[in-house]
Amino acid sequence: MMFRSLALRNNNKKAYTLKHKLLCGLTLLIFAACFTLGCESGPSSRFSTELLEVFDEGFIDLNQTITVTLDEKDGSGITGTAVFSEYVSSNSESTGSTKIRNLDVEIQNAVPGRKYAAYIYTGTSCDTPGNMDVEGFNSLTFAADENGMGFRSNLVDLTFDTNSDTDINGKVLVIHEQVGSGDLADGTQVSCGIITSSQ
Repeated sequence: MMFRSLALRNNNKKAYTLKHKLLCGLTLLIFAACFTLGCESGPSSRFSTELLEVFDEGFIDLNQTITVTLDEKDGSGITGTAVFSEYVSSNSESTGSTKIRNLDVEIQNAVPGRKYAAYIYTGTSCDTPGNMDVEGFNSLTFAADENGMGFRSNLVDLTFDTNSDTDINGKVLVIHEQVGSGDLADGTQVSCGIITSSQ
């Protein structure tokens, strides 16, 4: 009887230890997912894979950000935010400063499962955005989830320098909706915002 009691106690202890290990493993997994995908709301809590790799090197400081409010176009109801972030290397081994720029785009009230794309236009207003021939940028594509939220983060070759061909100050960020199987560039413009450092 005593041996049976001891065996039961040992089995209970093993079961407790296994549950404890599983719980710790699950906690670490959730933490890792939150760090990678972002558990907080807002574009600033999630970053592109490329930018996370740069962060891992431990020498990037945030230098400048430009936040763009995306308003609906033509009654689409789709709104959002875009954030351009510039990071500067503070690595003492490097000569000069290395600048890395990232673009986060997030929209809401979109059609679940539908594809969208962010483009930068050379114009100065959402009514007349101009053309899409912006040096250093093609487009960012993404799909809306089941809640109508869409998000994309990516490193970009853009600047906030008016003396550069890749400068984006004053230009127009437009979100397109894909129509049928056509090119995203030919899709309906559903959201738009002016890129200005004063925002």
